[in-house]
Amino acid sequence: MASVFWKGADVSFLDEIEEKGGRYFFGDTAADALAICKELGFNCIRLRLWNDPEHGYCGPARTLAMARRVHAMGMQLMIDFHYSDTWADPGKQFKPAAWRELPFDALVDAVHEFTRSFLQAMVDQGTPPAAVQIGNEVTYGMLWEDGRVPGPSAAEQPAAWERFARLLAAGSSACRKVLGRAVDVVVHIDRGGDNAGSRFFLDHLLPYDVDFDTLGLSFYPWWHGTLAQFEANVCDLATRYAKDIALVETAYPWADNDVIHGNPWADDDVPIAGQAEVRPSVEGQRAFLASVFRIMRNLPGDRGKGVFYWEPAWIPVHGQVTGWHYNGLFDLGGRVLPSATVVADA
Repeated sequence: MASVFWKGADVSFLDEIEEKGGRYFFGDTAADALAICKELGFNCIRLRLWNDPEHGYCGPARTLAMARRVHAMGMQLMIDFHYSDTWADPGKQFKPAAWRELPFDALVDAVHEFTRSFLQAMVDQGTPPAAVQIGNEVTYGMLWEDGRVPGPSAAEQPAAWERFARLLAAGSSACRKVLGRAVDVVVHIDRGGDNAGSRFFLDHLLPYDVDFDTLGLSFYPWWHGTLAQFEANVCDLATRYAKDIALVETAYPWADNDVIHGNPWADDDVPIAGQAEVRPSVEGQRAFLASVFRIMRNLPGDRGKGVFYWEPAWIPVHGQVTGWHYNGLFDLGGRVLPSATVVADA
């Protein structure tokens, strides 16, 4: 289990960005982005894992290589199993191509073996993770259609929750088989500011006794509510369920830019400034980060496990700028933003 409060960064794009020519700077000095993250105060790196991605990025071989780099920097690791060849989130949970025709029992076995074999490879190379996510934003289940579960407005489907729980349990048991109680097993949903949605998920999952340590949440204020809603939710969950909680994905824009425009995962023209409590700006980003760290450090029962910033090092290469590039902790030229220094003091 984690012995420190995680100040985390998900840098899963990093090796691809570097390979395509991206460079990073602390002031005017070029430096390794991981070294910069450590200098800023980050102590844990989150890496997503895809089963067999088209171009290899975020696949097992590259993730093992990144794990070696992170370990050499003296930082902890969180591995985020998507159980997919591509993005998995509340709107899509595609099975890996190799698993598409498997009967359900064989699918359960595949989840266990893929998890076990990858984690064993991490142990064998001397980079055991401190935490493992068994699925990514599994609010509506995973490995659709077999593991899909309904939302609050749908009819009750106990059999669906039982199938989903079996898939999660397969991942969890693999974690325990390789790493025992030394690893923090995380179940991750996206309901940062949504208390009703968070409670619906937990009330339906917990009766199946899936072995996990921490509830992971995503909180992006243009999708998931205000800081006040986020604080109310995590404080209630920590008290109501006596579960540890980690904010495993969050971000905030450093420019007063329509950061959602051009983002393929959201509707255009969502009024970010109208939903958040600080303006999109470098100072606004600093204030937002300080707030989420304060909230998570002060959960009832000391249940807050940490905060992970999602893709702080995602900078454009070859001039291809999207809205997400304005959510990082580096500017478009790869220079650290002043807002990033809040991590060291958080």
